[in-house]
Amino acid sequence: MKGLERKKDLILQRESMFANAIGAQVFEKPRVSFWMVLIPILFLYFIYRMQRFKSGRMKFDQEFMTTRRKAMDLAVEALETGVKPNIDRIARESGITDALEKHYASWLRTLVDYYDDLLAADGDSFEALVRSAYHNRTNYLLTLNRLNTVEKEFYTSLKPRLAATEGASEVIAAIEEHSRRLRRGLAEQVFG
Repeated sequence: MKGLERKKDLILQRESMFANAIGAQVFEKPRVSFWMVLIPILFLYFIYRMQRFKSGRMKFDQEFMTTRRKAMDLAVEALETGVKPNIDRIARESGITDALEKHYASWLRTLVDYYDDLLAADGDSFEALVRSAYHNRTNYLLTLNRLNTVEKEFYTSLKPRLAATEGASEVIAAIEEHSRRLRRGLAEQVFG
């Protein structure tokens, strides 16, 4: 199982890098201005904003990885036991509303399938796992497009519940856009 743990770590490291890249696009980093040199109290405000930015980014990364970590644990367990997880039951027991349950289950199932493919592949790097699992860019892009689609469906079902939250739809749109772009770039990087 040492090999399985290594693959799990490689995949989760890549997913963490993905979360970090999305967070960098979604959160606006405070900038130092000329006025901060002239009026030092503004620099204190900058420090405060920078701390909020850093803690917000860390929380975003953690939250962004929650479902991905759950899916990875389910994929590893399925490989170790030979028993497929009951995704619908897991979604029902997750505590989300009935309206989100179907889309959450679809997203979770797609992530588990993706991780299953990568965990069953041979390789000592994330890129090698992808090449072994998908063989070419087209196959990998089809999988990534499926991930983009189910995530978008989940976010679409989530939007009405976040309508009162200022900026939520813009954040979701940014996540969707940057996810597509980053995943396409990853496919190009892996398959040249």
